[in-house]
Amino acid sequence: MFQVGEHIVYGINGICRVAEIGPSPYDKEDTRTFYLLIPVNNPMSSTIYTPVNNERVPMRRLMTREEIDALIAAMPEIETLTVPVEKQRREIYRAVIGELDPQGYVKVIKTVRRRRAELTAAHKHFPVTDLEYGRLAKHLLCSECAHVLGMSEEDVDRYITDRIGEAE
Repeated sequence: MFQVGEHIVYGINGICRVAEIGPSPYDKEDTRTFYLLIPVNNPMSSTIYTPVNNERVPMRRLMTREEIDALIAAMPEIETLTVPVEKQRREIYRAVIGELDPQGYVKVIKTVRRRRAELTAAHKHFPVTDLEYGRLAKHLLCSECAHVLGMSEEDVDRYITDRIGEAE
């Protein structure tokens, strides 16, 4: 169970602060315990009430600085995704991102980059699906790293590039 004041990743909403833990604000008969979550990166977004044991929307703790550095060190070896049937691309991206695994974010980002390079070289159109999910995966990864490392998302991009460059 998360604690009040803790920052977590809540589905594709990204980073949220646990503001309260308590009974349902909507149904006094509901015996479940709820989190009141405040999205961090989107101050205009509504607050979120979700059951503590919500199984439909995954939640996890933020990565630590050490976990971020280990992920960055592993990035060159992280494989891209294989999409056996083109019509499944959206579902595969959605499923991988929906697991909230930072390595999954990297897989989507690398897959989209590889695909962009291949399609550009072949003078073909770059699909919106790849664009959308590539941006989402990058935002989820960089916003979490930025929050933990105390930097902007743009600085995280440079940080990752520099760290990978140092390792090579």
